[in-house]
Amino acid sequence: MAAKTSALLCLICWACSSPGQRLLEKRFEREEWIFPDTVWGEWKLESPLPCQDLQLQIDLSEAYPWRNLYVQLLVYPPEGPVQSSRLQLVFTDSLGNWYSENRKFRTFVARGVAFASAGRYRIGLLPYIRQDTVRGVRRVALYSRPCTPE
Repeated sequence: MAAKTSALLCLICWACSSPGQRLLEKRFEREEWIFPDTVWGEWKLESPLPCQDLQLQIDLSEAYPWRNLYVQLLVYPPEGPVQSSRLQLVFTDSLGNWYSENRKFRTFVARGVAFASAGRYRIGLLPYIRQDTVRGVRRVALYSRPCTPE
């Protein structure tokens, strides 16, 4: 019981904390993420960063029709190959209850990431699996912040 309470308090503090430095953000005026629109951001680093956590925020409207969303995260480093991650974000439990009352979801998409080179990083986020427009998405944003202890 104490472990569950401690984990819940940690989650509440994390949810209320500052998300960190914004790497990319897009607000969808018509609440539609048009396929194949990739949201791009740029991050210039003066020196390498050994440990960062990447946090994704997605704001959905009542019109969002599914319980999950598949996204692809692309990172173009100053040197080297493109790094790509595909993620499934789940917004409701098996009974259809939303994990957030206001439909604003924040989750880590990468923990303990090392940005090993100084220079310009291009970061992209796009929906995948569905080859059409995703309705009901108001906003997406990606943040970076120093690693948090687990």
